[in-house]
Amino acid sequence: MTGRSITGAKMRVFWPCTDGYLNFIIYGGEAGRKTNRALVDWMDSKGMAPEFLKKKDWSSFNIAEVTQEEIDQMEEPIARFFQGITKREFFEAVTQREMLGYPVATVQEVFDDPQLKARNFWQSIDHPELGTSLLYPGGFAKFSETSCEIRCRAPLIGEHNEEVYCGELGMNKAELERLKKEGVV
Repeated sequence: MTGRSITGAKMRVFWPCTDGYLNFIIYGGEAGRKTNRALVDWMDSKGMAPEFLKKKDWSSFNIAEVTQEEIDQMEEPIARFFQGITKREFFEAVTQREMLGYPVATVQEVFDDPQLKARNFWQSIDHPELGTSLLYPGGFAKFSETSCEIRCRAPLIGEHNEEVYCGELGMNKAELERLKKEGVV
């Protein structure tokens, strides 16, 4: 189990599929009513929804009161279903059926993502100390009037010590040099 605990019941959050992992949570409330019902309908369309899931009243399902036995009973057929689909199939179904969930991407998949490439998300930042440039993740959003981007590399260890210790904290340069010699900074 890799899930969360609500009143003692532990449930999955990440599920193996044919080509990696998916994120899906059995929710309660309005989100669960729609998402859980949509999943069961999808499972049923593939002949994989057990009768007890098809008959479950998701509108009254209360995740805070569910027992571990109930969670285990629900997770077994869901896990079997997810093991037979790909991340792409899951993403398409989640989008089409308006479910909550997402495929878990590997680092390479994030790097190769066509949407991130189309947005020019990855930015080349010069690292003169390395004699090369490195790719950094860019801004989290695109704004109409304001740029949200990386403008410079992250600071090197100790690069701004003098500015912080002397400028911000008021230490004199001699004291900073002494701390450097003693290996404190």
